[in-house]
Amino acid sequence: MTFDFLPVIQPGGHDHAGQDGHRHEHEQPPVRTNVLPLAPMHLKGGWHPAPVHSFTVPLWFHGVYDEQQAARERAVIFDRSHLGRFYVTGARAAEVLSRVLATDARRLAPGTIARAVACREDGTILDIPTLCHIDTGRWLVITGPRAQVRLREDVEAAVRPEDDVQVRDRLTESVLLSVQGPTVAQMLIGVVGPTIPGAVPPGEAHEMLLGGYRGLVAHHGEIGEDGYLFLVSPEVGEHLWEQAMAMQIEPAGLAAYDVMRLEAGLIEAPTETPAPATPFHAGLEALVDLDGSEGRAFPGAAALRALRDAGPLARVLRGLRLEAPRLAKRGSRVTAHGVDVGACVNAAFSPVLGAGIAVAYLPPDLDRVEVDTDGVPQPAAVVALPFIAGPRGAAAR
Repeated sequence: MTFDFLPVIQPGGHDHAGQDGHRHEHEQPPVRTNVLPLAPMHLKGGWHPAPVHSFTVPLWFHGVYDEQQAARERAVIFDRSHLGRFYVTGARAAEVLSRVLATDARRLAPGTIARAVACREDGTILDIPTLCHIDTGRWLVITGPRAQVRLREDVEAAVRPEDDVQVRDRLTESVLLSVQGPTVAQMLIGVVGPTIPGAVPPGEAHEMLLGGYRGLVAHHGEIGEDGYLFLVSPEVGEHLWEQAMAMQIEPAGLAAYDVMRLEAGLIEAPTETPAPATPFHAGLEALVDLDGSEGRAFPGAAALRALRDAGPLARVLRGLRLEAPRLAKRGSRVTAHGVDVGACVNAAFSPVLGAGIAVAYLPPDLDRVEVDTDGVPQPAAVVALPFIAGPRGAAAR
């Protein structure tokens, strides 16, 4: 395998971080995009929209740095409704999911939420979805931003007539909100009442009544802080958003989210997993269940078994912490001892660290490299992910 590539920004893709000193390479020829259910509210709230992942989403509201600071000190709310989401129900739902995912869904206990990984036949990463095992025979799958339709169609195709399993798309029928920050549990009391935050322990996901409607609440941090996800109807979503604003939970956009998830080492497909990266290269081996040499079948199983048995990997995903003021960007070349060893697949400025950060697939024995920042080499330390420890807040106590 070769990792000598430059990351490609696909139509509707993005490489951004904000309006105050951050890059914006998301500008594309005009494309037709889907509209978020809460777009009218975001417009009133002063959003700065951009076409991303087939939706027009809030890139920022009142300033990327301010949103990052609010997320690290208090709490913010993100509209994540551009992510795909669908229910899989039936007694054999876990078996159906396990035919599609490299992660064996059957190991996830009812009432819990966890990340999973889906692969192509060659072992490369298709998506890194989030699984909610709501109850026995009832699952919610939240896809990554690029697999809104593809992963659902793969699951539908894996259902056999004898399974009696239903797949129901919720992409256009619901709102997905993410509230994140060290004080999120306390601040949510004024939004959803005193019972709900404490009723959902970290790592759990439960359906409950919100505003008279059934919704899903998951205690799930995404940016290195404590956090909750809410999957609700658009009507309830409007109410939650308005109440969050009233409780001084600040709105935040995708630009701030992407920087903070990178700080937290939460990689996303395909941004940080371009082919030929597999889960083993990307540090996601804990999500792969091979069950020995003759285990279950799923897309990529044979390729991953062969890769596992081939010995040490030539490259793995590593973090880079730049030690000079200039910043890297996606595609910045990385050298070690004067030899080109790869390219950054993502990069940003980390306000928490006060330094530029990046991720790249590198030989595993490197501890120092240089990153080409528009023709100027910058020294960088090679570090393990995540860049910052977390979560903080209630989930860490």
